[in-house]
Amino acid sequence: MNMKSLASGMAAVAAIGAAASAVSYLATPAPASAEAPTTVFFAPLPLDPAAAVPAPEQLADVLNTLADPGVPAAGKSNLVEGGLGPVETGAIDHRLQKALKKGALPLSISVANVAPAGPGAASADVTASSPKFEPHTVNLTFVDQGGWKLSRSSLLSLSQLTSN
Repeated sequence: MNMKSLASGMAAVAAIGAAASAVSYLATPAPASAEAPTTVFFAPLPLDPAAAVPAPEQLADVLNTLADPGVPAAGKSNLVEGGLGPVETGAIDHRLQKALKKGALPLSISVANVAPAGPGAASADVTASSPKFEPHTVNLTFVDQGGWKLSRSSLLSLSQLTSN
């Protein structure tokens, strides 16, 4: 046997040994205590519900004040996102006085299912009823602008709902 065939034979044995070692490594099951990595990249951070969500009573107070015909609408501007202009305050006062004359006031308002709706915002299911109306539930959005206020879009939704 010459040196060349000995070297070829040794290389073949080494290759077979390496292949067998790789197959046996791949066929070995992972230990039972191995865990999947828990690192997640580019995942949004969870909202802090304790800081982002007002108490239902806070939102009910905002809505009860907005629906109170004894409080002029000009004094309610701080309860609506962006405030109220003179045309809006006049329309609100007119509608509340009309509802009062029809016996549709006072309203009984309850707030439930308050949840974060983005940074500085919360949504809630609001149920309102009165001596003349059955309970009706709508989902409203509130914004935190130095205190919780009814969002402009929710005010417009309520306006359309009550104009029917």
